[in-house]
Amino acid sequence: MPDPSTSRLALYKSKSDGSELVSYTQDLGQNWDKVDAAAGFQIVTSSTRPSSPYSGKGIAQSDTSYSTFFSNGTAPASGSWVEIPNSSSTFGSNLKLASGSQLTIGADCNLFRNAANVLRTNDALIVDGNLTVSGVGQVQYIAKTADETVNSSTTLQNDDHLVLPVVANAVYVFALDLYMTESTDFVGDFKMSFTCPTGATFDMHGSGAHITDLGSGTSSNGEWIGKLATSSAAASLSFGVGTGLTSVRVYGRLVMSSTAGNFQMQWAQNASDATGTTLKAGSYMTMTRVA
Repeated sequence: MPDPSTSRLALYKSKSDGSELVSYTQDLGQNWDKVDAAAGFQIVTSSTRPSSPYSGKGIAQSDTSYSTFFSNGTAPASGSWVEIPNSSSTFGSNLKLASGSQLTIGADCNLFRNAANVLRTNDALIVDGNLTVSGVGQVQYIAKTADETVNSSTTLQNDDHLVLPVVANAVYVFALDLYMTESTDFVGDFKMSFTCPTGATFDMHGSGAHITDLGSGTSSNGEWIGKLATSSAAASLSFGVGTGLTSVRVYGRLVMSSTAGNFQMQWAQNASDATGTTLKAGSYMTMTRVA
């Protein structure tokens, strides 16, 4: 019997004691063909990968833009292929860098680990699409898409549109631009507040038309009022509303506790008036998470 074939390419080895005649076809021709086929990456398709690859065997798939793989020698062979990133492949797994390493693009741009769970670049960053942030720095926006009218009611009710989700143990700052009208100058007027999740508190202040000094329909006097550490809609801000478009600006801070939920604007008339107070489409609220 011949000696055992080589372990990686299965090259034929004639009997080492010299009792076997050397065959060109078997000992040379076929062996050299195997050596030639194994040089570099073997060109295959995704359906013709080698069925018995040795550990370290490299292939390039011609039907997937010559994406490259090597076998890690595990069984089954079909599950042993590990992708090697190259410019023609779509790398489908994690690319892990050592904690002190960085990804350098060109000669001047980098991306690296700054601290535990902190990714950093010390170059400029330009975002041409949408940037979504769910932690500190998150900005949320909502606007009214239709007019909403309240008649003959001073009971605060949820606005149809101005509500945003908030998470537990966070701190937000918020701002609202509100636009309103009523059919009779400065009669029903407007009051507003918010509801928030259990345990949360909010501070707020606002500026707008005064509810008592504008009976003539002029806009010579204003109102600047604030509320601190409120936890319910029991604390409200009230402003005057005229037949012409009247605006209000409200700012504040929401401090969340351990319960997530919604930050909901509520509003009503400050004095019951059958002619109605209307909060206009285009009024909006923004919230920025700061902690």
